[in-house]
Parts: sequence; C-alpha cells; structure tokens
Amino acid sequence: MEHWKAVQGYAGMYQVSTSGNVRSLDRTIETSRGVKQRRQGVVLRPRINQEGYRKVTLYKQGRGERFYVAELVAKAFLDSEATHDRIIRADGDRVNDQIDNLTVKPSTTQAYASLLDEFDLLLTQHIELSPRQIRDIRRRYQTGLSIRRLALTYQVTENRIRNIIDKKEAQYIS
Repeated sequence: MEHWKAVQGYAGMYQVSTSGNVRSLDRTIETSRGVKQRRQGVVLRPRINQEGYRKVTLYKQGRGERFYVAELVAKAFLDSEATHDRIIRADGDRVNDQIDNLTVKPSTTQAYASLLDEFDLLLTQHIELSPRQIRDIRRRYQTGLSIRRLALTYQVTENRIRNIIDKKEAQYIS
C-alpha cells in the first residue's frame, strides 16, 4: 500500500510516497503579474540524471530546485537529516527509490555518538580481577598463552592483559 507524506519544506505543495513517487497537490498560485491561477495536482515524472539517479524539480514562489527522489523518500519516511550520499540501496538499482529498498547510513556525528555510547558501556562493565587471577595471567603468559586467548578467558580487553603483563596495572602484585 502506497503512503504519502509532505515533502520537507514544501508542505501543502508536494508529497512523496513510499513507492518513490512524487506528486504536486491541488493549489492556487499567484503569477509574477499578480494573477491567481488554480493548479491541479499531478504525479511528477522524474528525470534520470547523468549518474543514473531519478531527480524531480520542485517549485516554490516561482523558483525551481532539483531533488533526488530517494532523498525525498528517505527524509519523509526514514531520517529527516538524510542526504543523497548517505543513502544505500539494497538491490543496487539507482532508479529503485521504494522505501523498502533504501537505508540511511548514520551521519558522522551519529556514528561518533554511537561509539562513545559503546565506550561508556565498556567502562561500566569493568571487570575486577583478583590478585590470584592477575598472578595467573602473568604465569600463563610466561608459559606461552597468547594475549588474545587470555583476554577471551578472563573477558577483558587485550590492552588490559598487556597492562597486567607489563605491570602497568596491579604493579603491587608479584
């Protein structure tokens, strides 16, 4: 079922659908000479640009602006901050602008915030090791067990295992 939503910045003038269609709405416009004209809404016919993507031109106050259809769909239904370079098509087809084919990569600020959240989570999950476990880690490393294996065994990071071995952590335990 095709659902329609207003195009961001063009409410009451244009709508975009989950199927990748864009339509103008019935409206009254004023020409440059001051004459009011009734315009009937129609489904717009996108043009294919040189790179193979569908684009439409939307008009507001007599000025036209071109938009990628996929970007309009993504902004209306997925992420209001979506940009063309962050849109991924599942099937790789540049003219398939249906909502179920589109995903939006997170922006750099969103990705950074996500990494910070993961880091905070790791810090809150700090595992306390007993002096006996620390001695055991050092002994097992001396007998040839790898840092990675030790990290997996004790459920800590490899960096923490290195710090224990180099006596940067728990230096008082021999």
